[in-house]
Amino acid sequence: MILCAGEALIDMLPRALPDGTAGFAPVAGGAVFNTAVALGRLGADVGLVTGLSRDLFGEVLMTALAAADVDSDMAVLSDRPTTLAFVTLTDGHAQYAFYDENTAGRMLAPADMPDPGPEVGTLFFGGISLAVEPCAAAYEALCLKAAAGRVVMLDPNIRPGFIKDETTFRARIDRMLAVTDIVKVSDEDLAWLMGPGDLAESAAALRARGPAVVCVTRGGAGVEAHTATGITHVAAEAVEVVDTVGAGDTFNAGFLAGLAEAGALDKARLRALDAPVLTSALRLGAQAAAITVSRAGANPPWRDELPR
Repeated sequence: MILCAGEALIDMLPRALPDGTAGFAPVAGGAVFNTAVALGRLGADVGLVTGLSRDLFGEVLMTALAAADVDSDMAVLSDRPTTLAFVTLTDGHAQYAFYDENTAGRMLAPADMPDPGPEVGTLFFGGISLAVEPCAAAYEALCLKAAAGRVVMLDPNIRPGFIKDETTFRARIDRMLAVTDIVKVSDEDLAWLMGPGDLAESAAALRARGPAVVCVTRGGAGVEAHTATGITHVAAEAVEVVDTVGAGDTFNAGFLAGLAEAGALDKARLRALDAPVLTSALRLGAQAAAITVSRAGANPPWRDELPR
């Protein structure tokens, strides 16, 4: 099983109402939730550990997880409200305003985290859940406790406006990077983490902190994977972009699914990935993300929508 750990929330997506006024439509989302759903749709054995509310929005999230065959048995249920993220779009690019105080997703402690059994071979972490307390400490604790003998993938998914204590956040990411095998960052994330400079040099410096593979997504310029043996580039698929909500999350799922299909989700093998396997996994991630950006909201593809 690939166990995704992080936020599940409701994206309030802008919609034009019949009378011409503006409104918002509630849609299941959250970076880690999106990755879990995308993995489930791609046929992976996947579970999600998160904080879920018993409110009506929590029911929406649970229904979406079940529909994608995502195991939610390790989710922590409470009567606190669901986190809401109001989305505004500028030329198809999303900006977010989060309403997250005292929510089911945020108010998690290390003691709430499960003890993954031998069925869990890979863990995925990321999203805004690593930037806010107390859930950030909970997910870090799970990462550090469960990483031994398991593959770990991390997507920091930097939202600068959401990070209230940059020093604490950077220290947490550094501790998690030390036990991480795969890290995915956008080019903007990489610049925020490493400072301005040459992309390849920044990626190499990030890889030196622990990961075997550093994937850098560059929007229309495609994605690069930086490993000890060099740089592998896969071009972006040519599609008409509706919006970019969930694009990176879907790439994460496609990349993990591609590695899983090749039997490459193994700590030792990731340190010596052969080029065909790496290229194939990158391409599956790029193809899946392209379908997501071609339709409104975070709506990842099913496996039969993609070539094999």
